[in-house]
Amino acid sequence: MKTLSEWESKRRLEGLPYPRELLAKSRAEAKAFVVTLGKPVVAKASGVAHKTEGGLVRFNIDAQMIDAVWEELAAAGDGAVLLAEQLQAELELIVGGYRDPGFGPLVTVGIGGIAAEIFSDVAAILAPPEAGEVAAALGQLTGYKLLQGIRGGPPVDVAALAQIVNGVANLLVKDTAVMEIDCNPVLVCQGKPVVVDALIVLSDGDV
Repeated sequence: MKTLSEWESKRRLEGLPYPRELLAKSRAEAKAFVVTLGKPVVAKASGVAHKTEGGLVRFNIDAQMIDAVWEELAAAGDGAVLLAEQLQAELELIVGGYRDPGFGPLVTVGIGGIAAEIFSDVAAILAPPEAGEVAAALGQLTGYKLLQGIRGGPPVDVAALAQIVNGVANLLVKDTAVMEIDCNPVLVCQGKPVVVDALIVLSDGDV
């Protein structure tokens, strides 16, 4: 199996909502992005599958910090650093997909973050989903009420979330080399879901 980098995975998952981001291949590119964005960014080592577990993700990085952070993370990965707008989220979700030996391609959607570590709150759907299936699957989640708005916040845009699920499903159906897809986390910001991280696993011999 071959695991694509986050940047490569996102390029395969075309059309999904991502934060403003850049794969910086030099310190100058990184600094220019942070200065132009005008707000703190998240910096991640590129080419590393489990960046968080490896301590290779940095938050609240500004223009004064980016030089040192770029140097450290570039050395820890493949020589580049993935920079992304840092988002304020009300909720974390997970969307994914895999090839089941019996059922074929399946997509999954569920509650992420700390809740995902405590209990598995995920629904599976045959790919591609039929009309209304994503909304019905969300209704089966234990944490469904979280999708209806937290502490007076806006509800999750179910139609936009369904588009992400369908994007994952379409890639699974279209590209048989794709064995697994993991969009985690999908952050909900003002009700809108945004794919912050993504990984794709390909079958042996595929690129």
